[in-house]
Amino acid sequence: MKRISIAVVLVLIVSLTLVFHSSLRVSARVAASDVTSSGTPYSSEWRLTGPTGGDVRGLVIDPNDPDRFYFGTLDGQIYTSTDGARSWRMLVNLNRPSLFVDHIIVDPRNSKVLYVATHRHKDPGGFFKSTDGGLTWRDAPELRKAAIHSLAQSESNPNILLAGTITGIFRSTDSGETWSPLPTGALAAAAAQQRGDQEVDVESLAIDPRNSNVIYAGTWYLPYKSSDGGQTWRIIKKGIIDDSDIFAINLDPRNADHVIASACSGIYETRDAGENWVKVQGIPSQSRRTRAILQHPSIPGLVFAGTTEGFWRSGKGGENNSWMVTTSRQLEINSIAVHPRNPNTVFIGTNNYGVMVSTDGGKNFVPSNTGFSGRFVNTIVADRENANRVYATTINTTTGGGFFFISSDGGASWQPSMRNMPPRLIGYSIFQDDRDGNTIYLGTNLGVYRSSDRGVSWAPVMARKPATTPGKRRVTNRGSVRRTVAQSRPSSTRRAIAQPPSTPGQRIAAPKPSDDTVRRAQEALGRAGYEIGTPDGQLGPRTIAAIKRFQTDRYLSVSGQLDETTLAALGIASATAGSATAHVAALSDPVNAMVSFAGKSGHEILAATNSGLFRTADPALGWDRFSYGQGIDVRTTSISTSAQNPSVIFVGTATSGVLVSRDAGETWQQLSGVLNTSPVNVIVQDPQRSSFVYVGTKLGFYMSHDGGDHWSRRGGNLPFGDFTSILINPRNPDELFAGNAYQNDQNAQGGGGVYRSNDAGSTWVRIDGREHRLPSFRIWALALDPKDQNTLFVGSHSGGIYVVPRGAESSANERR
Repeated sequence: MKRISIAVVLVLIVSLTLVFHSSLRVSARVAASDVTSSGTPYSSEWRLTGPTGGDVRGLVIDPNDPDRFYFGTLDGQIYTSTDGARSWRMLVNLNRPSLFVDHIIVDPRNSKVLYVATHRHKDPGGFFKSTDGGLTWRDAPELRKAAIHSLAQSESNPNILLAGTITGIFRSTDSGETWSPLPTGALAAAAAQQRGDQEVDVESLAIDPRNSNVIYAGTWYLPYKSSDGGQTWRIIKKGIIDDSDIFAINLDPRNADHVIASACSGIYETRDAGENWVKVQGIPSQSRRTRAILQHPSIPGLVFAGTTEGFWRSGKGGENNSWMVTTSRQLEINSIAVHPRNPNTVFIGTNNYGVMVSTDGGKNFVPSNTGFSGRFVNTIVADRENANRVYATTINTTTGGGFFFISSDGGASWQPSMRNMPPRLIGYSIFQDDRDGNTIYLGTNLGVYRSSDRGVSWAPVMARKPATTPGKRRVTNRGSVRRTVAQSRPSSTRRAIAQPPSTPGQRIAAPKPSDDTVRRAQEALGRAGYEIGTPDGQLGPRTIAAIKRFQTDRYLSVSGQLDETTLAALGIASATAGSATAHVAALSDPVNAMVSFAGKSGHEILAATNSGLFRTADPALGWDRFSYGQGIDVRTTSISTSAQNPSVIFVGTATSGVLVSRDAGETWQQLSGVLNTSPVNVIVQDPQRSSFVYVGTKLGFYMSHDGGDHWSRRGGNLPFGDFTSILINPRNPDELFAGNAYQNDQNAQGGGGVYRSNDAGSTWVRIDGREHRLPSFRIWALALDPKDQNTLFVGSHSGGIYVVPRGAESSANERR
């Protein structure tokens, strides 16, 4: 279950001086954590295969070596290139999850000196310095609790560095060795007047190259200027719309009084050092969130703007209506760099698409990501019939949506395959039809999509519209409406009338809740910290707005309605929670998992959704929903069935733990051995011993060897964790793999990981040793090659897919 997030509050905060070591290649040394219980390493080879691309934040070029590049990611990694951005390798993994590396500076006096500023939005990131080209790093004690959103070095006095944070501006006069805060009371007072808090929120900084005492600071409110090295500040807003977040400030390299600033309200320029500003016209309002702006260092009048809707270019100094977008508007740009020797070569760091390069002055761009994958891999499935064909889905961490990828060479390379998919589609589960291997179902945030050509093209799964007689009005015979699954329970005898086809993502209107239900929902929202005023039982604008915020925070479909899923998430049982199984024409809520099922009508498909568990014998005829009974959270996160015992269904929920039905879904039992305090991510049953059941939750791993009657938590050497994927070797069911996605600053060196057991979960060994220098240790997906169980596919949080061939010695031991 990868869609429902629960915050884990940690009370222990440890500040450490971190020294990070990196090597130039993946070592074949064997660490203790990479040794199986038989005394041999599982594998000494972890191949980082892609899919290439991902999120690139700060991107810079070494001023002394134009072939050397650096960029930062949003998960604490720094990559480097020594061949002009044609290929990349990871320089260092700072092992701080969700760390935005937005700013990297290469000291112009010594290219081995690197400065890095990081943040986690408003949470701490820190400042890091390396004096040996990135082999080792040291953090600044004064900035360990700082969320640094901007970093600048003085050109006239390179010893001076400035760091802009949420709480203020810090200054170093010794090249980042020590830091001290600057007085920013004026900025805090303006924030208090505008927003009611005293956060300074310095998003951008620039230092006049002629005088290091002249500083520009862009905040989440307006720009400021200091002429005395930051001792005093004044607001410079004449001509700028109030409450304008200043994302970037760029000084003209030919005339430092000419400044261009990007803001949420547009782009502004001043020709008198900030005294007067003029709004630049030409970039549409929806594209004005300009994260990077750059006046070309050697071509006068050429200006670039990297926005959340494409790359924009002006050949007339940014004059009104001189801008032209040269990329897709779906492209989000975070940084811009120009090659110092080839002025027409422009590089951009983007979300989703990594580094892109233009050789014609920013008119056309192509990706350049060999060696880099920063993708969040959510699901991996190997084709059960076609050797070397593998499918994977990824989630776009910053922009929303995702990609579907296909490999035809055993994971060595990947190609996107999203024909006919809408934007912002996220694939949560992949299911290859048991009867027809050409048919693949994709469970998404917008319902179910189907491919009849092994993932080449896609179409939404919707109920077929019943045929009508031309010229005559069709009369529905309520007693003969065909259902997808025959129902035998007395409570299910009411026939459901077929509904018209629905568009994927379209929510079927929920019945109007009673005043009492609305009042209880308002009270629950109030307890959860959402402002709704006095509970009055009425769905007014304030209540609807609070519902939408709650749905957004809980990753539910945002409708503003008190549908059953939202009521369940609020802990309120709706009037229909225990009613007969509902029939829907198409699934519109997120589909978290899909499996095959030997139901009463023969072959069926089960789908776990945020609105419950559904079944169908033919998706073109719609879906029927199981009823769990009163008081159960219907948000279903995972499913497990077994051909060995087809009447048994295990499901995982968001807050009701694990449920089991032993009569093909007629009745359900909530199991007591698995805690219901955290969402269930995954459930698997041993294909040869269906009584062996394994469960991964947000807070731990559970196993039962008696069909769920008794449970034990974890196993020997298996740590606390967020276990997102569990894999059983079908040829050797005693061999298990478990993927752990839990990692934070406190367990950075030991968090996450891939664990292996060869005794059915009793003991475990970690197999992704640190010597492999993987970019991400948070694991979300695992798969084995169905033709050759000696190849393991590992989906990571921000390092793409690792292909891991079992070592020869380990394979020989497994065959004994």
